[in-house]
Amino acid sequence: MSIDFAHDRRFFHSFPRPKKDESEDDTLERGLNILVYMKEVGLVLAPEIVEWDVSVVSGGAEQLKILQRRACFTELSISELPAHSATFGPIALSFDLAKLRGAGATPVIYVPQGVEASALSQIGTFCARGAYHTQGVLRQLELLRELSVPALAAKRFGMPVGPNYELNLQNSDSVGNIVATYTIPASNVRDVLQHVGFNSIPFDHSVGVLNVFLNMFYPTDNAHTGDELGYYRQREWRLIAGDIKFNGWLIGRSLSDPEVAKLREIDSHFWTRELMVDGVPRQRSALALLYEPTPGWNFFDLVEAIFVPEHAVERVRAVVGSKVPVHPAKSI
Repeated sequence: MSIDFAHDRRFFHSFPRPKKDESEDDTLERGLNILVYMKEVGLVLAPEIVEWDVSVVSGGAEQLKILQRRACFTELSISELPAHSATFGPIALSFDLAKLRGAGATPVIYVPQGVEASALSQIGTFCARGAYHTQGVLRQLELLRELSVPALAAKRFGMPVGPNYELNLQNSDSVGNIVATYTIPASNVRDVLQHVGFNSIPFDHSVGVLNVFLNMFYPTDNAHTGDELGYYRQREWRLIAGDIKFNGWLIGRSLSDPEVAKLREIDSHFWTRELMVDGVPRQRSALALLYEPTPGWNFFDLVEAIFVPEHAVERVRAVVGSKVPVHPAKSI
């Protein structure tokens, strides 16, 4: 079946974003190495820390930083691709809208950051913060459930528990001082949580669902450039993964040591850079996930065409083979 690029709209994934003071040849070479990695290993969901200014809705004391792992795609007409690739990179993978959606792609939920002197304009930030804290509550409920089930508690404690064991629970303030303690029979906690969870989806599944939403939220305005509605205009969709399973299968897995090593060879500065997650510094490569929604899933089965600079066409064909058409970018 032929593809009418002149009239149809597609999803595109352009890469790699050019670095400051990097030559076009060096950017392209990095992109070709990424393409080889995609073909040999799969689609990596890169980590990013998204910061929300919640000072208005939290009274100024809270900093909200959310870890996202995602691969980004933009809905475009072919005539819009050159300008898009100038910003996001010289190699552009093209995808049929329905097929990428069938693989789990979801649109970004753009959250307005609010405007000055308007509390109501903070409603989006208020909801993003609420989803984050709701996930925290559900994590606590799941932890309590595990601690109240003797077999699970014994595994967590590393020793058997008695038939009438108690839970010693504590609340700490922001600097670690214990401000409240509670000693409760584990059986009481178990009974309460069985009541709360009756006819509801499990707590850990709810945590995963909220993690998906937190990976979908993104600001409307690009605060780095001052471009009002800058992110909103990008029409971004994402493949995301986290704590959620389908049919018992975790749709994103951590990378193996050899896979991490290959990533660092491609771009050591990017992948060894540390991000602060829950107060702990971790390298990007350690946080990355490989998107694998089903066993044996192949990302390249979705790629319908690749657009690259004319002088790179043959090199890309050597990587992807004859199954995926490769077009010189100027042909569009």
